[in-house]
Amino acid sequence: MDLDPGSTRIYPCALCGVDTPHRIRSRRGNRCAVVCTNCTGGALVGADELLLYYVRWEGELRQCLAELAERDTPGDDRRP
Repeated sequence: MDLDPGSTRIYPCALCGVDTPHRIRSRRGNRCAVVCTNCTGGALVGADELLLYYVRWEGELRQCLAELAERDTPGDDRRP
């Protein structure tokens, strides 16, 4: 997973309080300068923290999608 300038990663914004994509503006060592795509607020984030949060978020998303797919299987009478 890259953390190159211009790429985006989901991260909780300290200003607007939303888990949104944050665009990586620059990186120096283990620090990334990111900008929230929701409120355009900026922050400095550790690269490890950014990657860990993204992996956790991606795992939760995969689990939600799997549960939805499971509910929509043919012959499933549990549909709301």
